[in-house]
Amino acid sequence: MSVTGHEPDDDPNADPPPEDPWAFPPPPPAGWGHGNAAPPAALPPWAAPPVPPHPPASPPPAENAHGEAATDETAFAGETDPWRIPPQPPWNPAHEPPPTQRTVTDVPAPEPAPGDRAAAYQPPPAPDQTVPPPAEPPATVFDLPPSATSRSTPRPPDPRMPGGGHGGPGYDRPQPWQPAGPSTMYDEPWRRDTPQRARRTIRLKPILLAVAGLVVVALIAGGVVFLTGRGPLHHTTTGPAAQLAGATFAPDPAAKADGHDQELLGVASAGSIVVAIGGETETADYRGEFLVSSDGGRSFRLADVRTPDGAEPGYGDTPRVIAGSAGAWVALGGSHAGTAVWTSRDGRTWIRQPDSTGAVFGRDKITRVARTANGFVAVGDTSQKGDYSDAVPVVWLSSDGRQWQRLGNDQLKMSLPGGPLSLIDVAAHGDLVLAYGWSTDGKGQIVKDGVWRSADGGRTWAAADVPHPKGTAGPGIALAATPTGFIAGRNAHSKSEQYGVMLTSADGQSWRKTGEIHLPGYGGLQRLSSSDRGMAAVIGGDKKVLIARSDDGGTWQNGGEVPLSSGRTIEGVAVTAGATIVAAREDDGQDADAVLAVRDALGQEIPVDVSAIPGAARPDQTVAYVASSANLRVAVGGTNGDGAVWTSPDGSRWTRAGDTGGALARPGKQRLINAASGAAGWLAVGYDGDRPLAVTSPDGTSWRSAAGFDPGSGHAATYAAAYGKAGYVIVGESGFSAGTWVSSDLKSWKPGSGGDLEGTRTANRWMRSVAAGPAGYVAVGGVSDPSVKDAPQGRPAVWTSTDGLKWTLKQLPQPSGAAEGWFDRVAVHGNALVATGTAGTASGRTAFAFVSSDGGASWQEVGLPKAGQDGPDSSDRNSAATALTATPHGFVIAGAAGRAGRTDVVLWTSADGHAWAAQTPQGTGLSGRGDQWLTGLTSFGADLLGVGINADHRGEQPTLWRRPLP
Repeated sequence: MSVTGHEPDDDPNADPPPEDPWAFPPPPPAGWGHGNAAPPAALPPWAAPPVPPHPPASPPPAENAHGEAATDETAFAGETDPWRIPPQPPWNPAHEPPPTQRTVTDVPAPEPAPGDRAAAYQPPPAPDQTVPPPAEPPATVFDLPPSATSRSTPRPPDPRMPGGGHGGPGYDRPQPWQPAGPSTMYDEPWRRDTPQRARRTIRLKPILLAVAGLVVVALIAGGVVFLTGRGPLHHTTTGPAAQLAGATFAPDPAAKADGHDQELLGVASAGSIVVAIGGETETADYRGEFLVSSDGGRSFRLADVRTPDGAEPGYGDTPRVIAGSAGAWVALGGSHAGTAVWTSRDGRTWIRQPDSTGAVFGRDKITRVARTANGFVAVGDTSQKGDYSDAVPVVWLSSDGRQWQRLGNDQLKMSLPGGPLSLIDVAAHGDLVLAYGWSTDGKGQIVKDGVWRSADGGRTWAAADVPHPKGTAGPGIALAATPTGFIAGRNAHSKSEQYGVMLTSADGQSWRKTGEIHLPGYGGLQRLSSSDRGMAAVIGGDKKVLIARSDDGGTWQNGGEVPLSSGRTIEGVAVTAGATIVAAREDDGQDADAVLAVRDALGQEIPVDVSAIPGAARPDQTVAYVASSANLRVAVGGTNGDGAVWTSPDGSRWTRAGDTGGALARPGKQRLINAASGAAGWLAVGYDGDRPLAVTSPDGTSWRSAAGFDPGSGHAATYAAAYGKAGYVIVGESGFSAGTWVSSDLKSWKPGSGGDLEGTRTANRWMRSVAAGPAGYVAVGGVSDPSVKDAPQGRPAVWTSTDGLKWTLKQLPQPSGAAEGWFDRVAVHGNALVATGTAGTASGRTAFAFVSSDGGASWQEVGLPKAGQDGPDSSDRNSAATALTATPHGFVIAGAAGRAGRTDVVLWTSADGHAWAAQTPQGTGLSGRGDQWLTGLTSFGADLLGVGINADHRGEQPTLWRRPLP
């Protein structure tokens, strides 16, 4: 094979490409607004109640670690991930699952709202040569992202918190459990369950809700506000700061995995700047990441990401496609609100644009984006039916990445015989743009493919022809832009071998064959990438991918190999003068890792360990709950994907329980989310993959699986536990019904029964918390009933029992101004009970509380005073209840107020459950940049002890808070 010379390695100290002079001042950014979500078992206030995998009656909101509104997700059979194209077997027409998106009327990009012009992204001048995003080969022989459909974005850890979620005025709500069948699909086009995983997470649809008028009566005393109704109120700030407790609740040094799933979904380069995009699952939600290299791919760091006003972006965003060159970069991906858009001047720092920026994409599928002389062009498709059988192409144009114009096929006028048409790839050289697509038959097989050309940056298009040189046949083209025009690759074969044929064109119309790629083990061209520093081709092989490099597209040399295990998928490739950078994801069925495989110009490995990049891969550290006995404090949660328990005699010094006998370290992922102590010792519950987890300890230090505990063979979930006169009670759900299990001695268990527990496929019931009082046990949760017009999907419910076996149900009205809401916590103080939850309202989500003064026989809603910041981040407009405890002085509710990315802790205190005072703690782990919320509260002595989470775009870590009892 001929070998061509190569340019010297990129200068590690080289400056980023200069800004384009044609850049004009961008209009001010639109206002930023996040939706709400619910918190997880140690999650943020916008998450929903902890929901273990396979929730039957899809549990109510689980606590989400980023106080984000629950996503708009519900099961849609057959819906595929629009951001991903299924890998195709070489030499055979491949399946391209038709697009799923509803056709949206073409509309001009929305006018941005007034904002901080200085903080906004400004596009740079058009470079002479644009650097297109890695071109992805067509079906057939080309594995568009080889993992395009073989895997999907990881889901956040299952028990998520109560409350809301990112990007929408909703929160997770219970859905009927499906005992069998394919993984649940999601309304978010780019998200779906990962088939390899043993667990599933069912995320639920947010609902826009109306707000009713409220009457407020406030009693103000001593600077603290007491409420008997809802309304805007003042609040106090009090108490010491929390401490970041990552070292206190440290990861297990002996663990083999970090407990989080990481992935890279794309990569692009411009000069010596390389940006890889992807993310990591966190307790709160999915944390999108931008990894940037300034030295041509030899080393990477986590890029800084902010909103236009300089705040932290909320969790739940997944960057999927990226393009950039001198002075202007853009990335597009998924969010709970729809399509997320990020922009950057230099690839090193990024601005997450307001949700309104991505509104023009609707529910369309975006497959690629490229940089043009005057901005950006993205391609994809849409489907009015939602099943891809009527797919039509869509193109989006932007001059600055912040305002986009959608062109539907009534304007594009693209067509191919044979069936629905999808655009798969795009490449741009100046204002010349080539788009590649294909039509499929009823079985999803490619019937015909084609190329379209635009000479005006993507506004008008005409069919173009890329020749079939001798030896090539059938559909399949890989495209990329070069410094002099375009390069296209086709697969070819002779009697003795398979190989690649490369063609180049200066204008996208006239093509000539310029070279061939011959490599031992050539199995099919998967993609091409080009920059001003060279070209690279990724080729499928036997248990590996091959890399070929070229300076001119004519002569190609071996650029090295990347091992390809059964769980590794290639997601993107980028080229610099001295390196080829391959972005990938590796999943062994238990843990998924992001991979950057970097090869120098001679094919030698340049070691890059993503897990060693600060902030790129953080270990799982979650403290979900804390409880007290007479002489011991116990915190439960998980690290490294395993359940974990810590004990403390004084709330300050903590020791991890090391004697667990394997009960908390099994295949899959475990987490403990609740605990209780009693005469026979300690009981903690949570989840083990998609099964319940219950462990016991005589002293809090040694733990074993609960003897005799059998939740049955069907779906079951365990959420909370309590100890009372009849012994220990566990509550959760069993199939479509509320589930309870009772033990007097932690050695044998009996399940609860009775009609008041039983639900059906369309009217399920669930319990989320339980407390023991003088009259017995009180459990709280929710019920769904399609026949109830004011809350068909979820309303608060209370069950009472004297023995934990037979229960009496009482349904309560919806909280004021809410269309849906249910309880996730309950506490008892004497004969008084307080139950809390998070309801969906027109403004997002709101924490609410009910009180009972007669042991649970009757209940009334009580108002929680306004707390937290003003405006959209105040507790009366955007809040979630995240923890609740009884104290010697009464009750304390912990909440989180604010939009995702800017959520602070708030407290509500009451002596009797009727009149409440609001407090806003200040300091580390309680307020400030990012999200912070408490996941557990307990009292001991004269102190209140809390555990929680502090999160920002760099990751999250547990917090520990101790203060005098309010």
